[in-house]
Amino acid sequence: MTGKRLDGRVALVTGGGNGIGEACALRLAEHGAAVVVNDLGTDEWAQGTTSEAADSTVVAIRAAGGEAVANYDSVATSVGCRNAVQTAIEAFGQVDIVVGCAGALIDGTMSATDEQYSQFMALFTSQKFWLSREVVPGMVERGYGRIITTTSKGATGELGQPVFAAAMGAVIGMTRGMAHEYQGTGVTANCLSPGGATRLHATTHDLFKGLHEQGVVDDEFWDAYLATPPPEYVSPIVAWLCTHQARGVTGQVFDASGGRLGAWNRLEMERAIYHGDHAVYRPWTMAELDEAVPRALLQAP
Repeated sequence: MTGKRLDGRVALVTGGGNGIGEACALRLAEHGAAVVVNDLGTDEWAQGTTSEAADSTVVAIRAAGGEAVANYDSVATSVGCRNAVQTAIEAFGQVDIVVGCAGALIDGTMSATDEQYSQFMALFTSQKFWLSREVVPGMVERGYGRIITTTSKGATGELGQPVFAAAMGAVIGMTRGMAHEYQGTGVTANCLSPGGATRLHATTHDLFKGLHEQGVVDDEFWDAYLATPPPEYVSPIVAWLCTHQARGVTGQVFDASGGRLGAWNRLEMERAIYHGDHAVYRPWTMAELDEAVPRALLQAP
């Protein structure tokens, strides 16, 4: 593979043995990057381990003429993240790109145990911090780096699952914080909210069907869920974000599913009301808030 946009770059993709991670690893390699495919090899519920998942993606990349090695560490631990990065350094000398896709089905409801809560946050949120902490200093020194973290519409809270919402929202806040902190260094940080018919997607069918029947998710979401395309549709935006052409794109959340590509709005104050004038503000009374909050802040009927 020569003359590609990512020639000479080294990518570490977690969860690269299946689904979105696999599609991203293959796409990055297609465009010239050497890839470390990290996958612990668990099932959908984070049980068991096997080298087969990571190895299969490595075989596919090499068969297409690319460079790849496997790593089997758990990125739900700081040591595992460090080991995954070290695998890349030993194989290819550095890490230029990190795509954090590893995930599993863990209870994200208010019924989660302490152990499940800690496991959820470690895998879905802390993973991205630990990986970034390992690689960002070198990226800044070389003047190029790409951090891409996976999140979900669950960050809005609209799907319930409070632990899931907290983890996904934290990923967005952390990624945007990195984007701001490293602005102008050549290092960018963006989030990906993917929609792909992966094995995790298949196992959540009954969950979302129930939420739809309860009215928690609307018809539009349910129809889109049923029509979710393969993960190969998600990976092009990931590869593009790693190119020189995307050097000024940072702090964004991209929603990718099938042919649809969207960008989420940033958190910002939508409207404000003031009590009194700028010279003399006065505390609100309860009666005043009864009227002002629904009418002027929430625009309720």
